[in-house]
Amino acid sequence: MEAQPGDVGVGLKGIDGVIRFPLDAKGTSERVLVSVKGGATNPGHVRDLVGTVESQHAGMGIFICMRPPTAGMIDAANHSGTYRHPANGQIFPKVQILSVEQLLAGQRPKMPMALLPYFQARKRTDLHEPDALF
Repeated sequence: MEAQPGDVGVGLKGIDGVIRFPLDAKGTSERVLVSVKGGATNPGHVRDLVGTVESQHAGMGIFICMRPPTAGMIDAANHSGTYRHPANGQIFPKVQILSVEQLLAGQRPKMPMALLPYFQARKRTDLHEPDALF
């Protein structure tokens, strides 16, 4: 999912990760909040994510569940509205639901290209010099 897991901040209960995607060449980015539920789920869980996306001024939200979503959950996500990318005007669903089965089958959320959550370290070139090890 290219999300950064872990403690993403106080007050973001129910959020298990954050995905970022670029907005402009200046380095400004938008957040996508990710909520993962492994047990029984219901429309209230999706509405909670919608509320958190709005209260945290995030661009989008993704709800990942173990079982296929119910009609009520899909309806709650569909009523969340849309996100319009400010740079190119592309429109995406504001909150999307994906099951683990869909993710394992290769389906991904409809969203702009994400920034990698971790940066690759630069290769050290001085390791072959005798004094570089000390």
